[in-house]
Amino acid sequence: MSIECILFDLDGTLLDTSYDFTYAVNKVCDEYQQPKVRYQNLRKVVSQGGQAMIEFAFPNASAQEITERKERFLEIYFQNITLHTDIFPGLQDAMESLSFHNIPWGIVTNKPTWLTEELLKSFDFPSKPKTVICGDTLKVRKPFAEPMLLAAKECGVAPENCLYIGDHPRDVEAGINAKMKTAAALFGYLPESADADAWPADYFFATPYEISEFIDKLVHEKSA
Repeated sequence: MSIECILFDLDGTLLDTSYDFTYAVNKVCDEYQQPKVRYQNLRKVVSQGGQAMIEFAFPNASAQEITERKERFLEIYFQNITLHTDIFPGLQDAMESLSFHNIPWGIVTNKPTWLTEELLKSFDFPSKPKTVICGDTLKVRKPFAEPMLLAAKECGVAPENCLYIGDHPRDVEAGINAKMKTAAALFGYLPESADADAWPADYFFATPYEISEFIDKLVHEKSA
């Protein structure tokens, strides 16, 4: 089974957005006279979404208060969405290689479109993604197979010839549901309870540079 297309999760796999999430959460904490959260602690919650991050920062807040503070958090995050965010160090070589060898790549994220589009405006990748599937592109999102299958279709590659890389168990599950090869990005925002060794992924990348090495090896095997 050959790999002809690389698909990435966005937050915690392709881009390190955790600092800007923490910045926005702590701005909300300041506004409500709540102690700031530590980056190292919030990083483990990022992959669970904005609701979980606000609940983590305000453990005693009511449901209504959480809703209000989440809205404020999203406002602040949108306004500062690339204050600290950048591609994970070590992935630049991978993106250069994908571009040079004309290998299609794309993004499948549960992040909503309005945030994803604003975020990606600031990034000029060596080649443009063939597809960007967001959490609200379809009626369902990961771990359902439909977003993955749409991404493969837009890249012009059969699902079984795609590799999906993500940092959450649902990413691996989504890839498997779509009959894709899967890889776990162990450098991402793994939940505290996640046992990555138990994930049924095909590949495991401890650092972003290992992805670059993998793609470089993949390219050389194809050209051999």
